[in-house]
Amino acid sequence: MLDISFAELLLIVVMAVIFIGPKELPAVVRVVAKFLRALKGLSREIHKTFDDLAQESGLKDEAAAFDHDIKMIQGDDGKWYESYPSFIPTEVEGSLSAEKDPSAPLRSAQDKGA
Repeated sequence: MLDISFAELLLIVVMAVIFIGPKELPAVVRVVAKFLRALKGLSREIHKTFDDLAQESGLKDEAAAFDHDIKMIQGDDGKWYESYPSFIPTEVEGSLSAEKDPSAPLRSAQDKGA
C-alpha cells in the first residue's frame, strides 16, 4: 500500500515520540487513525460513484466487449478464435526463421563444412 519498511516505520515512531512526547502520542495516533478512516471512506465513496456512473452509461458493457475483442481473433472463416500472446520462445523462433528462408539449412551446413 504505502511501501513502508519496518525500519522506516520504527523511525517514524521514534521521531513521533521525540517530537510529540509520550503523553500526547495516544491522542495524536487516535486523531490520525480517525483521519485515515475518513479518507478511506471517502475513497470508497468516490470509487462507488464512478462505478455507478460507468454502469449507468454502459461503459462497463463497452469495456467487456473491448476486452473480448482483445482476447479473441476473427479468422478468415468468420469464426472467433482465442488469441495468444505475442511471445515466441527462442527455439521456435529459430525454426520459424529457417522456414522463411529455405536456403538457411544449406548455408548452415556449408558453414560447418567450411
